[in-house]
Amino acid sequence: MTSSPIPRYDRIVSLVFVILIGLAVIFLVDGNPNTLRIVLGGDLPTVTLSWFLIASLVMITCAGADLLARSHPQLQTRTLPIINVGFTHIEVAPAFWILPSFSVVGSFAFFRLFSGALQGAAFVLALIAAGGSLLAVLLGQHFALDRRPQVRQAAQLLLQVLAYLIAFGCFSAVYYTRYRTLYSATLIGITATLLAYALLAWLPRPGDFLTAVLVGLALAEATWPLNYWATTFLIAGTLLLVIFYVTTSLLQHHALGTLQRRMTMEYVLLGGGLFVAIVYATLVI
Repeated sequence: MTSSPIPRYDRIVSLVFVILIGLAVIFLVDGNPNTLRIVLGGDLPTVTLSWFLIASLVMITCAGADLLARSHPQLQTRTLPIINVGFTHIEVAPAFWILPSFSVVGSFAFFRLFSGALQGAAFVLALIAAGGSLLAVLLGQHFALDRRPQVRQAAQLLLQVLAYLIAFGCFSAVYYTRYRTLYSATLIGITATLLAYALLAWLPRPGDFLTAVLVGLALAEATWPLNYWATTFLIAGTLLLVIFYVTTSLLQHHALGTLQRRMTMEYVLLGGGLFVAIVYATLVI
């Protein structure tokens, strides 16, 4: 068996360093009360300069993750989606974009919520979370393609844990904004769909994008009654995470052909038990 390729640590660290510099700039811009703000009117959210800067960082992260993924020998033998730009064709690996980009967006959106209470500490925590999660995701995606089963399975487990943490951060941040259900449910549904697709893509028999859409629809529908529930954003994020975990796990077992009635009941009981515990915690608080 040929030796597994060593990760390009120089490229990975450089990408993480660039993203951290960009996040630092965004925090400085976001804290300026005179920054550019676009008021769309009505009940639409106000668009600030930070939105465009975050979008730029997401594009840089996706491009870097794509280059790192396609340089792996395991992907060079696979058929990847092709983008036709007119004069040339470019192979891309979109499944490798999702977790890296959401690790940046989720860290910024979640810890930004504590900027009022923690002030400068929230800025430091956001940088640590973004840098650490992005580094872990990029290394995890590399080793998830390893030929050695024990290494591959450990890396995939790491990516699953990171995906659930990122999902919690994103769900909590969206609920905190208290947008109308039309906007919050759409944001949560899209986030859940993409994260579920990223998790299903690592299976031996990967689920397709339409399968991941089922998870997004379930989370979007759960957001509607949740918006009428007087609770904290942390509890709401936890509840949405439970639904995301149960639905994604069931679809993973279905894709592997290991889904049984007993297993389904176990996940349903687990989800129901966590839901009751969260409701009880809400009433006590």
